[in-house]
Amino acid sequence: EGQHLFVFVHGFQGNQYDLRMIKNTLADIFPEADFLLSASNENDTYSDIGSLGDKLAREVDSHISQMMMPLSRLSFVGHSLGGIITRACLAQDIMQQYRPKFHTYCSLGSAHLGYQYSDNSIVDGGMWFLKKLKNSTALHQFSLTDSKDPIKSFMYRLSEAPGLAHFTNVLFAASPQDGYAPFYSARVEVSSRSLKDAKAGSTHIAMVQNILRPLQEARVNVVRFEVHFYIHGQGLDGTIKRAAHIMLLESLPFIRHFFTVNKQYFVIYFEQCP
Repeated sequence: EGQHLFVFVHGFQGNQYDLRMIKNTLADIFPEADFLLSASNENDTYSDIGSLGDKLAREVDSHISQMMMPLSRLSFVGHSLGGIITRACLAQDIMQQYRPKFHTYCSLGSAHLGYQYSDNSIVDGGMWFLKKLKNSTALHQFSLTDSKDPIKSFMYRLSEAPGLAHFTNVLFAASPQDGYAPFYSARVEVSSRSLKDAKAGSTHIAMVQNILRPLQEARVNVVRFEVHFYIHGQGLDGTIKRAAHIMLLESLPFIRHFFTVNKQYFVIYFEQCP
């Protein structure tokens, strides 16, 4: 008994409406569920990711306290940095009470291992500029440049934090056409380039193990998706490999197909699926 709450978390410089098409699609599939389009970090995605996770946790807790029905299950869908903020949220003390209710975690183009081993020099330059111009803590953390010791970096510490192992399903969706979220990072897989990196390669491999080992031990159902888009023309978004990153949010055919075909990962009981 109770109500399944879906929480949608936008990415860097995003807003609560970025995931509205995903929310509307899931609302059509699960009309009895409750939905929260997170707005707590709309104006401040440059800040410390841990603080953004704390604000999200408080927002979720406040929403649950106002639900008309008891909470039965809790699922999250995050895009880009939103998937990382969600993981920071899950590690907050206030979320411990909800861990028995965790059901499905789904990230779309979220670089869980940070932004390393990139082949996109344009994005590399853009991140360097924003880190200098905005002095963005989040971007420093995301690129693992917030500490001289990679073991002390935020992304490494987050890889050790609890959260994902309490879910029934963990879904990692990524596109090799996405130049903003490296494919291996969005799927939590070891990059072949790390094997030749004497300086930071071992840290990268350890992060993969830190994230996946608890999921394996808890027998979480981990599913990776490889998404390909037909991108008409090149244009600026195609040139900087941003198009696929945005299409994970804005391609209605993809959204309807992905969440309809994979709805079994979001239902509480499989027999509810017609």
